[in-house]
Amino acid sequence: MLRIIQWGTGYAGKRTAKAIHKAADLELVGCYVTSAEKAGRDVGDICETAPMGVRATTDKEAIFATPADCCLYMTIGEYGLDGPVDDICRLLASGKNVISTATTVLTYPLAAGQVVFDRIAAACRAGGTTFHGAGIHPGWATTLLPLIMTGAMGRIDLIHVQEIVDYGNYPTVASMFELMKYGEAPNPVPPRPVPLTHLGAFGAPLRMIADALGVTLDADVIYQLEVAVAKESYDIPAGRIEKGTVSGKRFSFTGTVDGKPRIIMENVNRANDPGPAHWPQGHGWYTTIQGEPTMKLSAEVAINGEDHTDSGTLAAAMVVMNLIRPVCAAAPGIRTYLDLPLIIGRGTMTGTGINA
Repeated sequence: MLRIIQWGTGYAGKRTAKAIHKAADLELVGCYVTSAEKAGRDVGDICETAPMGVRATTDKEAIFATPADCCLYMTIGEYGLDGPVDDICRLLASGKNVISTATTVLTYPLAAGQVVFDRIAAACRAGGTTFHGAGIHPGWATTLLPLIMTGAMGRIDLIHVQEIVDYGNYPTVASMFELMKYGEAPNPVPPRPVPLTHLGAFGAPLRMIADALGVTLDADVIYQLEVAVAKESYDIPAGRIEKGTVSGKRFSFTGTVDGKPRIIMENVNRANDPGPAHWPQGHGWYTTIQGEPTMKLSAEVAINGEDHTDSGTLAAAMVVMNLIRPVCAAAPGIRTYLDLPLIIGRGTMTGTGINA
């Protein structure tokens, strides 16, 4: 039985908390929340399900002191590295393995800089523990799947990875308006060079893929941004988008080798707005590899008419859940997708999996 702490009960965190409670070989032993409104409540109440017998707390010290095999660190951490890295290092040093979705640059910690990498590695050594940065993008869909595809290639000229998502039903105000900047004045960016070391989250998949393939990217990548502008004012669950403000974004980071494009990370995000006619359509993750042979992989969600946002969030949560066992079994240290065995949904078909 693996003892699990849930850190954060947002849109995805609620999913993992419920899955932990249902799994026969996992036990929820603690839950950290950031809001006083959730503190003291049974986690099942927070997740709108049956009682789980664990009460949420805002007391970090109590969580650090709770014996556990693994902590799922799933708070929002994209506003700065210092706080999340401090928490993660305390957890690791206290003897807990950590799987984090909070700061997506940590899907490949070297992309966060040597100082951050060394801090996390030292905490792993102190606690004899393992750290893994998880997620859909960056992560499973835009790093692991493209890397698996390269195993069938004889020559690779260009890898083009796309995330195409409509966030119109996403309910979190902070993510939609503070982080992704919907509802702001349009400010497109023509193609321009940006230092690879300044990319944060989007530097992680570029660097991981390049390192896995044994190539060194140029110091600068090419960044560009197009925006969709709302034709009329309208409401979404997270708030209101006024006429003339940003209702969609298409942006990309192109990594080059000796000046030649080699890896492109592109996002096409919308908020209930189809955007310009030339924008690609779909909902999911798409990888095209030019070379010998040429190849395209489409990983679409909600293919039977389900809610796209709900399905995408569920997928992200289940990636985390299916990582628990391999991360807990891994040798101590920082372990990325390049170091772990193939992540599969063991038991999900036989009825013994995480949502059995």
